[in-house]
Amino acid sequence: MAIVWLAVALVFAVVEVGTAVLFGGFVTLGALAAAVAAFIGADLVTQSIVFAVVSMLGLIVARRPLMAYLKARHGPQTLSGAYAMIGQNAVVVDPITGPQHRGHVRISGEDWPALSRDGLPVETGAVVRVVEINKATLLIDRVSVIPGHNDGGLPQSPSQG
Repeated sequence: MAIVWLAVALVFAVVEVGTAVLFGGFVTLGALAAAVAAFIGADLVTQSIVFAVVSMLGLIVARRPLMAYLKARHGPQTLSGAYAMIGQNAVVVDPITGPQHRGHVRISGEDWPALSRDGLPVETGAVVRVVEINKATLLIDRVSVIPGHNDGGLPQSPSQG
């Protein structure tokens, strides 16, 4: 019977590796404890009780704190690619002339098609903030720039200061 419990443990260990939800791991420990009970000569009822008790104790006592620890260790999600531009400032390099007329903004040294979120025109040289991405088009809002202040790491033009 110990071989059967070891097979159960192996199956749930593989499931745990595939899912990483800390469920299969505790069932694996329960099956290993039942295999030890079978090896020392316990009857099937005792083996089943050992399996259930060890599995349930792990799930009830240890799973929640372990999941919280793993979640805290993961840290905040880091945005990459185009979505990392949301919230960043850019400069309009081709004017946006209306609600459906795309212009272009320069952000991180690249020019991207852009539309103003309010549908109003935006002139060349205006500082804008990326608020959304729709496919490959950036939706932008105007940013008020105080003269003499460099906003958002953009290069200052001679008129800014």
